[in-house]
Amino acid sequence: MALLDVGRETLARRLPLQFDELERTTAGALAAPDRPLGVRGHLALWANLGSGLYLLVVGAWLVPALSIPQAVIAALIGAGLGAALVAVAVRLGAAENRPGVVLHRGVLGESGAHLYGALACFRHLAWGALQLAIAAELAAAVMGRQGLGGGRPLWAAIFGALVLLMVLAGPATVTRRWLVPSALLTLLIAVVFTYSAWSDFGVPTMLLREASGGWPSMTAAVDIVAAVALIWLPVATDLGRLGKPRRAGMAAFAGLAGMTAWFVLLGVLFIPAVNGRDLAGFLLATPAGALALLLVIVLELDGAFVSLYGLASTARAWAPKADAALPAVVGGAAVFVLGAAFIDPFDYGDALLLLGAAFAPLLGVLLGFRAVRHWWLRASAKTRLLPDGRVEIIAGSISPPAPGGAVAWALGFLLYNWAAPLELPAWTAAMSALFHDFLGLPFPADVPGLSATALGFVVAFVVAVGTAGLWLRRSALREGS
Repeated sequence: MALLDVGRETLARRLPLQFDELERTTAGALAAPDRPLGVRGHLALWANLGSGLYLLVVGAWLVPALSIPQAVIAALIGAGLGAALVAVAVRLGAAENRPGVVLHRGVLGESGAHLYGALACFRHLAWGALQLAIAAELAAAVMGRQGLGGGRPLWAAIFGALVLLMVLAGPATVTRRWLVPSALLTLLIAVVFTYSAWSDFGVPTMLLREASGGWPSMTAAVDIVAAVALIWLPVATDLGRLGKPRRAGMAAFAGLAGMTAWFVLLGVLFIPAVNGRDLAGFLLATPAGALALLLVIVLELDGAFVSLYGLASTARAWAPKADAALPAVVGGAAVFVLGAAFIDPFDYGDALLLLGAAFAPLLGVLLGFRAVRHWWLRASAKTRLLPDGRVEIIAGSISPPAPGGAVAWALGFLLYNWAAPLELPAWTAAMSALFHDFLGLPFPADVPGLSATALGFVVAFVVAVGTAGLWLRRSALREGS
């Protein structure tokens, strides 16, 4: 830690870095100066995060199995479903002004905090490395076609250093001065891409093409698009508390749902006309091709920045007695660079579904337990008549964290994988053995209209409400006896 302190002081003198802001924004409740986002700020931030070149590849998965009109419907429903859950978490973070780990610890106890912390740190490291890998791959390809050298490892190191400096410059400051203003540039990019798709790739004739059938089905397509929106669920509470709670959820929903659906549909329209793995060629072929490297930076590095900030916030709240924010940022940036230098950025479809499978049910558990605790507070409240005739309400007792959160999460997680199994050999075999061989159920579920995202969330919520209700009832009976 002494070496880190010396390095921190040296960097702070030479660069416009704000280590104190990093420490403040990863600690407990934030003060007003560290919460700069209003409604427009939340809208712009989440519109930025809902935009990305990886979404073009996701859109390509939907065709030719679906027709263009079917893909449009699936993209709109999936983006809306995923963004709605993220918006709930944003509103919760803005209202409570606490990190996600703290929110889970208060309701689910230490076991819930450990479960959330482990899953969130895995998500931040994996998704941050993937975002850098996409940016480095595209930058190397774009610059290579311009006759300039530099492979993916070099660009991974450059972008990793840039993301690290962005976090060290202050999460709230960078969000206010970079992510929010760059939303206008992101919107302009989407407009240019859409115009190019419509005019240069024969999109109008593609609208008449019939669906070929096969994978993905309509429901599976909805879950795929929902999963890419749910990628941001683990950072939603941390980003939500950077702003005011007023309409934070609505603004986050509008920005994330709108831009996620838009970029997925750009992939639906573009990729059938070009090589899905040649995004560099696609970028250079658009009217904005001359600015291809700038497009990569604008559309991809914000996700890596947010993931690194989320890692610092999660680590700090997970280990509150240790000054874990700065080591997490430096170590996380190193993992980002190493991962980005070697992983295939286009081979991540099942990772998206896995993250959606993990966090959608966990949010259901959190909301279910909070609903029961809210009811308990109201039910146990008492009133007292004051001498002046007014009625004073005495708050009820706050219930202790209820057990069973891990069970509710596991049920939601498993049922998600029953409805939309991951294409991982060992995992798929295990799920088939559980559902088909042991329980005698068809695997996969193959139920028309059954969304894995909705199923996992609702089941986890209902089980959490049931277990928490039983726990509180037993606690009340013990106290009364």
